[in-house]
This record gives sequence, structure tokens and C-alpha cells, in this order.
Amino acid sequence: MKLRIAATLAFAALAACSSGPPKRVHPSTASIQQLALQPDGSWRIELRVQNYSTFPMRYGTVEATMEIDGNKAGTLTAHADLEILANSGDVIEARLSGGPPLPADRDFEYQLEGTIRTSDPVESFPFKRTSRLSPVPGVADTWR
Repeated sequence: MKLRIAATLAFAALAACSSGPPKRVHPSTASIQQLALQPDGSWRIELRVQNYSTFPMRYGTVEATMEIDGNKAGTLTAHADLEILANSGDVIEARLSGGPPLPADRDFEYQLEGTIRTSDPVESFPFKRTSRLSPVPGVADTWR
């Protein structure tokens, strides 16, 4: 009986010393969740930032050049102090002034190429994302 209690205590002590699953850093990425043309002509862009790592990370800045249908649209910068959980995503907002006219009645291709910076841990992830946005039915000057 004493041997069984000693073995159980030893196993419990070893289990308490373990550090849990390993932390794996995987490159983050960003995509446009929504783009809305503002009355002043600027664009309000909701960027979805995706954390593919196995632990939460604190995000600071997303900087990217943007193209619409292969034409340069400008450079956007989004600042955040946002923790995103492991294998999850969240949205941050960016603004862009002076972009080209957007096609109101059809979808279009966009490309983002830039860098995502985190503060905890301190990392810098280059990314490139190409996708499409479509007009939102019933909502003028908005694409998803």
C-alpha cells in the first residue's frame, strides 16, 4: 500500500513539473473582411488577422500594399494592441485615402502584401494574400 501511495505521489510530482504542450509559432496572415467607401472618398477596411500559432499572441501593426484588379491602390497601416487566441482570428480596422474608383456592380480581385508585427512574442511575419470581394446586396459602396 505504501508503495502504491509513493508511486502515485511521484507521478503527481512529475505531472506538475511538465510545461504543457509545446508552443509552435506559425506565420500569421491578414485578409480583407469588408471594404466600405466613406463619404469623404476614403476606404474603411476591416482586416481579419489570423493567428495560426498554438498559443495566444499580441498583435501590434499590419502594414501592406494593396492592389485592386492588378492596379496599385495604396498602402494601408493598421495599429492594434490586440491579443488573438491560438488558431483563431480577429478584426482590426485600417483606412486608405485616395484609392482608385471601385466597381460598384461587380466583384473584383484584391491583393495585400506586407508585414504583420506582434509584440508578445516579438515577431514579424511577411504575408501575401490574394482573394476577391463582392458587393454587399442592399448596402451601397460596401464589399465583402
